[in-house]
Amino acid sequence: MAKKTESPKLVTQKHVARKEREEKQIKTALIATGVVIGLALLLLAYVLVDSYIFQPNKVVARVGDAEIKAGDFESNVTYSRLNMLSTANNYAYYAQLFGDSGSQFKSAGIELVAQLNNTELMGENVLNQMIDDQLIREEAAKRGITVSDEEIQEAIQASFAFYPMGTKTPTVTPTIVNTPTWSSEQFALINPTETATPAPTSTATPEGWEPTTEATATVETEVVPEETTPTTEPTATEIPTVTPTPTVYTTKLYGKELGTYLDEVKTYGITRKQVEEIFRADLLRTKLSQEITKDMLPQEEQVWVRHILVDSQDLAQDLIEKLNNGEDWAALAAEYSTDTSNKDNGGDLGWIGENDGFVEPFKNGAFQLYEAGEISEPVETSFGWHIIQLVTRATNNIDATKFQQNKQIFFDNWLLELRNSRTDIQIEEIWKTITPTTPAVPTELINFFFSQ
Repeated sequence: MAKKTESPKLVTQKHVARKEREEKQIKTALIATGVVIGLALLLLAYVLVDSYIFQPNKVVARVGDAEIKAGDFESNVTYSRLNMLSTANNYAYYAQLFGDSGSQFKSAGIELVAQLNNTELMGENVLNQMIDDQLIREEAAKRGITVSDEEIQEAIQASFAFYPMGTKTPTVTPTIVNTPTWSSEQFALINPTETATPAPTSTATPEGWEPTTEATATVETEVVPEETTPTTEPTATEIPTVTPTPTVYTTKLYGKELGTYLDEVKTYGITRKQVEEIFRADLLRTKLSQEITKDMLPQEEQVWVRHILVDSQDLAQDLIEKLNNGEDWAALAAEYSTDTSNKDNGGDLGWIGENDGFVEPFKNGAFQLYEAGEISEPVETSFGWHIIQLVTRATNNIDATKFQQNKQIFFDNWLLELRNSRTDIQIEEIWKTITPTTPAVPTELINFFFSQ
């Protein structure tokens, strides 16, 4: 049987027009899709370029011809936050460990957390430090001060308490700190009271001990004539020096810990090179500080003062009139002074240095006195009104801790003067909008420090 032949379909003009229309719609859709994909890729490329090229290279500050870039600023803020959080966690640990006696750790932790939560303050502090670091780099270059890559690696090792050449342990080297002398007039002025001699305590006699038959020399006390200046024996203050001792901390273990640390900071966008540059800046600062303070001596000008603290200027003025009329200082201090810590010993504060922790108005008033027995005008501070009397004034030796403190203050003031002398430091406001807030302070840490 023959196949049935199908007759061809009739293609009309209508069918052709419909097919052309469908093909045109498909082509338009493909073009639109391509355009959308292209725009999305362009947007993504812009975001990536802006995030990784444009934004990090924006300038947040200029120091002369040097520029501080946004990327370095953000890394430094983040690195500072990491270190501060680590310290805050340590404070929390010690505060828990020592309980009520560890209140100083809790107070320090509260201060750190408050700084971390103040984003603008954090950014401002870090940016100022970066500006100072640039000033230090310039000044160090002028003086031929450099930091080698080996020194950076040693500093990083030391931050992990790793000393390949031996652990640094303190040994005792005595340094003489002389107690100042006083004239008979100064003794008469302050009228020191006798210090009770502690009664001897009984101790068990060691077995086999026999008393010595040698005579013990006795020293007769002589009356010091009015013209004689009494002296006291120098006292020794222990200063640690460094002596290498063997270490069991292996290079392999150190390398593992360093790698873990670098991996951790990398998650916050901080590279090894940036960490090393932060260490370089710190070492340059230390070296320049040593150069600037190399001629300082372990001495400082000090005043020995006593004071009477009252609540009003009128009362302070009345007491000054009483003193000028010959009334006894110690009696007035005992009766009127509100400083209960020393009112009963004439308000004696002992020796004060210019860098000691007294409020500035009080120190200014004390150091304006030059003659033994001289009394200040009323000095107002946040504690009230002070009447200050100078007992004596001298340049005294200081111990190693205070000497280091004075050198640090001297260098900080030198650096501030250097910065104030520059007219080519420019800060862009953009830093306020890009200051990182990560890593954030954990909620449990906030609850610990700020709970009742």
